[in-house]
Amino acid sequence: MSKSSKLCCKTSCPRSNIFCSLIDKVFKRPSLQSLHQWGYHCYEPRVYRTLAKILRYIDLEGFDLLLSDYIAFVEKSRCRFELKFNLEFTEICVNTILYWVFARKGNPDFVELLLKKTKDYVQDRSFNLALIWRTFTPVYCPSPLSGITPLLYVAQTRQSNILKILLQYGILERENNPVNTVLTILLYPSRMRIMVDHELVDIEEDAKTCLLLCFRVLSTISIREIEIQLSLGRRPIISNWLDYIPSTRYKDPCELLHLCRITIRAQLLTNNMLPNGIFSLLIPVRLQNYLNLES
Repeated sequence: MSKSSKLCCKTSCPRSNIFCSLIDKVFKRPSLQSLHQWGYHCYEPRVYRTLAKILRYIDLEGFDLLLSDYIAFVEKSRCRFELKFNLEFTEICVNTILYWVFARKGNPDFVELLLKKTKDYVQDRSFNLALIWRTFTPVYCPSPLSGITPLLYVAQTRQSNILKILLQYGILERENNPVNTVLTILLYPSRMRIMVDHELVDIEEDAKTCLLLCFRVLSTISIREIEIQLSLGRRPIISNWLDYIPSTRYKDPCELLHLCRITIRAQLLTNNMLPNGIFSLLIPVRLQNYLNLES
């Protein structure tokens, strides 16, 4: 990175911006002043440790400010740095943020705030600000290239309270093959029991709730795809899994009311109006709640 590139950050970002301050700290490190010594492995631990310390104790107000800083930083930095550095630095920041929000905190309020702050960018999956589409490593390591998306992680861990928020924002409906989420919920091996307030959570019950939520979004389920996976030796979390798939999703005609919900949500999704647009519709509150996947 050239000297002029460094100065761009210092002169274009306010000192209070967390991510501009991170850039300054990285450059102040003597061992990184020589261009030939610059590399991902040199600054990744420093960036991660700084962000992790902030995120460990952050509240919702602080998280709101952090996301605002990240959005401001990305919007101003796209033409300010060499492409390679810009991609590497933002990957580290995104990986750290998603790791703490989904794997460490697991707090629905933080997830909803992240979606609210970045929903205007979700239509472009390649954009650094479309955080919900980026990958992260559930067990933190520097490179998120082999990571998973938040939706897939939530499906693997059967976090039904967080899955509901993702679905309300239309994340599953934007997936190219949403049945994969159902397969993950049903078949992904349970590697550990989840503790909440020192009590074991019944992962099977959470899996049932997750399936129910998915069926509020989807109109069809391929039973054949599930059976193929079972024939390969995979074991479902729910032994009587077929009992939890409505017959109207795989053999009987789908309910007209549900098809109406899908159609209306699809129109709102096209205009990036989920879920808030639901509550501007001149319909009874009960129907608004139905569109918002409450029942």
